Amino acid sequence: MSSNRNIYAERHWMYERIDPTTNRVSQAFYEGLDNFLKFAKSQPLFLENKKLFCPCIKCGNGGRQQEEHIVATHLFNKGFMLNYWVWTSHGEDYNMLINNNSEEDTVRFESHTEPVDPYVEMVSDAFGSTESEFDQMREEDPNFEAKKFYDILDAAKQPIYDGCKEGLSKLSLAARLMSLKTDNNLSQNCMDSIAQIMQEYLPEGNNSPKSYYEIKKLMRSLGLPYQKIDVCQDNCMIFWKETEKEEYCLFCKKDRYRPTQKIGQKSIPYRQMFYLPIADRLKRLYQSHNTAKHMRWHAEHLASDGEMGHPSDGEAWKHFHKVHPDFASKPRNVYLGLCTDGFNPFGMSGHNYSLWPVILTPYNLPPEMCMKQEFMFLTILVPGPNHPKRSLDIFLQPLIEELKDLWVNGVEAYDISTKQNFLLKVVLMWTISDFPAYGMLSGWTTHGRLACPYCSDQTGAFWLKNGRKTCWFDCHRCFLPVNHSYRGNKKDFKKGKVVEDSKPEILTGEELYNEVCCLPKTVDCGGNHGRLEGYGKTHNWHKQSILWELSYWKDLKLRHNLDVMHIEKNVLDNFIKTLLNVQGKTKDNIKSRLDLQENCNRKDLHLTPEGKAPIPKFRLKPDAKEIFLRWLEKDVKFSDGYSSSLANCVDLPGRKLTGMKSHDCHVLMQRLFPIAFAELMDKSVHDALSSVSLFFRDLCARTIHKDGIEMLQKNICMVLCNLEKIFPPSFFDVMEHLLIHLPHEASLGGPVQFRWMYCFERYMGHLKKKVKNKAKVEGSIVEQYINEEISTFCTYYFDRHIKTKNRAGDRHYDGGNQEDTHEFDGVPDIFSQAGRDSGKESEIWLQDKDYHIAHRYILRNCDQLRPFERLFDESLIAANPGISEKDLNELREKQYSSWLKKYDNSYPEWLLSIVHGPMVKVTCWPMYFCRGYIFHTYDHGKNKKNANYGVCVKGTTSSSSNEEADFYGILREIYELHYPGHVDLKVVVFKCDWYDSKVGRGIRRNKSGIIDINAKRHYEEYDPFVLASQADQHDNDDSIVEVDSLQIETLSYLDAQPEDLDDPVVEAEDGSDAEDGNSDIELTSDESE
Repeated sequence: MSSNRNIYAERHWMYERIDPTTNRVSQAFYEGLDNFLKFAKSQPLFLENKKLFCPCIKCGNGGRQQEEHIVATHLFNKGFMLNYWVWTSHGEDYNMLINNNSEEDTVRFESHTEPVDPYVEMVSDAFGSTESEFDQMREEDPNFEAKKFYDILDAAKQPIYDGCKEGLSKLSLAARLMSLKTDNNLSQNCMDSIAQIMQEYLPEGNNSPKSYYEIKKLMRSLGLPYQKIDVCQDNCMIFWKETEKEEYCLFCKKDRYRPTQKIGQKSIPYRQMFYLPIADRLKRLYQSHNTAKHMRWHAEHLASDGEMGHPSDGEAWKHFHKVHPDFASKPRNVYLGLCTDGFNPFGMSGHNYSLWPVILTPYNLPPEMCMKQEFMFLTILVPGPNHPKRSLDIFLQPLIEELKDLWVNGVEAYDISTKQNFLLKVVLMWTISDFPAYGMLSGWTTHGRLACPYCSDQTGAFWLKNGRKTCWFDCHRCFLPVNHSYRGNKKDFKKGKVVEDSKPEILTGEELYNEVCCLPKTVDCGGNHGRLEGYGKTHNWHKQSILWELSYWKDLKLRHNLDVMHIEKNVLDNFIKTLLNVQGKTKDNIKSRLDLQENCNRKDLHLTPEGKAPIPKFRLKPDAKEIFLRWLEKDVKFSDGYSSSLANCVDLPGRKLTGMKSHDCHVLMQRLFPIAFAELMDKSVHDALSSVSLFFRDLCARTIHKDGIEMLQKNICMVLCNLEKIFPPSFFDVMEHLLIHLPHEASLGGPVQFRWMYCFERYMGHLKKKVKNKAKVEGSIVEQYINEEISTFCTYYFDRHIKTKNRAGDRHYDGGNQEDTHEFDGVPDIFSQAGRDSGKESEIWLQDKDYHIAHRYILRNCDQLRPFERLFDESLIAANPGISEKDLNELREKQYSSWLKKYDNSYPEWLLSIVHGPMVKVTCWPMYFCRGYIFHTYDHGKNKKNANYGVCVKGTTSSSSNEEADFYGILREIYELHYPGHVDLKVVVFKCDWYDSKVGRGIRRNKSGIIDINAKRHYEEYDPFVLASQADQHDNDDSIVEVDSLQIETLSYLDAQPEDLDDPVVEAEDGSDAEDGNSDIELTSDESE
């Protein structure tokens, strides 16, 4: 975007409200606010009704318009909402700011004097042109594109029947029916039946579609293009571009087409791949108001110094901007990530069939939109049934060709949010895949002694003679500080080995390119190249990846991501199977003991002369196994929606866990490991396992900090070294080793939620459900994908009351944001918090004690009453000189509410309602949805498999003390207090039983982040109430774990985070479970072991 003005520099005052030298509102903010109001009042939006939208950080231009003085007061007290650099809600648009004469950015002016039908607008957005622009072609014969436009525009204007409600057009009905099909995965026969029913029940002569074929034919005009490309039977080549007319493979000489039975019959290829060009799909993101305005978020958001909550905050993104400043200067350019993996469309029970989709996703969007299913673009569908293996590059050719063109030449696009044409360019930032696919994409084989792509030939991995596999034991001391004692330890690691080497240097993109530039390319030899010289000894390259054809690929700092999801699952599997000594799966067996005897000086684990293996301290005893498994089966409780039931994975007779999915491993590793083995095994082993759990928790935080990443990098070296002192060499495969490189990737790419496989695996599961014709799997998936693209685009133009899959709130939906302002100005925020009750409603009368305590709690939490509270305190102190803090608190509790009633009779109406107290009769419910949590009362939820009754209030000051503490408790009742009067105020409070909040007596937080609470100790004072809007739930992502392993009533809690209400269709496992931030605990060596 070329501009004559730097709008960010001109309006920096908007986000510099407080002058740090005076701690008051700055003069620049005064002047800027005055200019803003003058501008807003000069616009037609204000002149029409003399009111403005309020852009303060709280109102956010939402709700109804306000009078000028209210807006000014809000902005003066609270400041502007984030990223409101362009005052679009107050009459300003980019045309006022951007150089309209730029060759690259030209503005398209549109004027709408009358309301536009949303479906007419949808058609215009989809085609990127208005009706008036197409009308200029009327004198000529309309081309194919123009004819499609007019056909669907006519459908948008054609009513379903004469006299029907305005807006019910033939196109609107077809769009609704297509949305119904894709949301519910309905069959064609079902859609035909629905169309037939509508024909019969609507008035005669109606224009509703008669069949699904008519719906599809009409809606496909809004669809985006795709290509079918013939493929060699053995994946040697694709018949494309120069080879498009070839009739047999140039490498294996096999025929392209099946034999024909009749002369003149159309040739049918043996195999076909599908390619869906990405440019058209990216352009559409800018063609809809719902997405276009968010595509610049990556450039406009302000990140805190050292904090990373999005890939754009990472070092890799920033480094790319330094190398390519011209690309970076245009915020509408798109940054992509690529993911690929294989799946069987017939499931585990079907015959072997390997289908490989290639998926692209844009990172321009804000975190709550990024990685959502609607922004995952199926770009290539590699046909089955065979695994592509080393031929993946052959199928990537069309995509790489398009990406090269989008980087160099770009494509003309139209940004509807700014009414501008612009040149859209694209960069591929990195790939995401599991470790085997990492090798297929990068060209570096991911097995063998040189499997680690970072360590390369500098690895210390070695071959185990008895176990007959590669081992990464004792490969991590080189990452420790030079003077660390472990480096000279000859006893606990590899026998007699002293480590003096420094850690392996990570090669730059330029250095890597110099290594691969002379390697053979798969597309040049049909994937039939032989083993390269030095393979497995000095390098692990098996090809030059086709991705190196992208001219900027060598400039990227992070080209391929290690997938945390699969690494965490594999590490957890190794731990569990070894701790439980699962036969055939454990990493500790006779062969491993022979290798240990050869490589380590641990005589306590050497085989006895009789050939028996001593029981190691890391193996659970039989009774401990049973305790652990029964605990998982019966005592572990998670909050609603967080996890599947781990009880389903428990095989008690076999003393093992089976059928654990990736998210089950995620939960067990990050939530339960620090709790489960505390009393079941040696302390050194438990500490080592807990440190791994803590590492993954911090790594998977939604927001990470540079300092935390540095600490993680330092800690993981000690974590792995401490594990090496406990477990045998056979335990350490490449998955355990890769942990050492994960903090480095986090510093480059930002939070792992944007770079792991969870969301992509779910998306592939979604694609699997789209298979309608098992004889034509690939075509069936693409057909349904195109339908889904169309229906997703259409939903942006549906009326707000229409519910679709993309719009539907999940079970944790709290009812949405309520009005931030009441009819009466100044009403406290606590009376306008979003929340939704559920379950059987009842009414009770509060006892006097509960009534007065609840009323006092509401008074204490009204910010507008703080000045009155200070006046009351001053009057008490004046009447009682030398009064103690304890006595002052007691008098405040007893007299403040009555004093407030008598103090002033000229209160506003809303304040009069609050001062005179709520009604004694309150409304109760057993369930309440608030801020992404679902709360159950204890009586309602105690017998359920989920536990949603744990309540936590952070940093709370008790009524009798000014000391802040974290309160943990059990939710007993949910009340709605009603303050009668003209204002009609209501507020929901929770009545809780609190545990003792004294740290060291009632609460103990250990270094793993677990909060141990003595369930026998309760808070001494009776102060049971808390606002629903203040309450959090125990444990992260709504999980609560109860343990009674110490034979005393001890509860172990982890802090929870709410479900993401901005992303209602995302399941629980896609989000991080860790708190924002990272652990500041530094791990040290334990020389006593």
